[in-house]
Amino acid sequence: MKARLLKKLLNDTGYSVSNNKEYIAVGSPLCHDLMSVNKETLKVKYALDTFREGRKCFEETSQKSEKTELLFIWDKLHEIIDSGQIQDILNGKDEIENPLPVFTVEDGELVESVTDKYGWPNTDDDGVCMYENTHFPNKKKAIQYGIKEYKAAKENTIDRIKDLQSDLSKVNERLIKYENYIQHLEHL
Repeated sequence: MKARLLKKLLNDTGYSVSNNKEYIAVGSPLCHDLMSVNKETLKVKYALDTFREGRKCFEETSQKSEKTELLFIWDKLHEIIDSGQIQDILNGKDEIENPLPVFTVEDGELVESVTDKYGWPNTDDDGVCMYENTHFPNKKKAIQYGIKEYKAAKENTIDRIKDLQSDLSKVNERLIKYENYIQHLEHL
């Protein structure tokens, strides 16, 4: 995804723009997806639009200066979608002049991409937001991170299995108890 291009089209807003699996996010450190565009439906959503009022919600939920910027972003996203330009943004990659390698681990694989600047809130050339604890300038650190994360996930999964087995055992005991009560009462 061309996150840098989209950010430029949004007047280099102070909000971050990033590529996520199911949506494009425009957000802040507090809320990464303050506004989002569903990649499949191309519907724009504002996180604070509780009653799904669309554009009208900006009149009620924002400060004057913030309202103007968010309303501009809302309108510009719709314009980009309506013009079809969103497809080029979704299907492309940012061109980076002085590319720096960046590595992360995703779904058990080492993923290499490039960026123009390391660290958050920057993105790689596919628009993925880079965090200091997930994206690294070398393979070794990325692999170490991946191993550490998957070991923690494995331990968590083992603990969860133990909890579920214990719960299942308790439920089975309760079932046997109720079956015994039924048999007892049927024989009175």
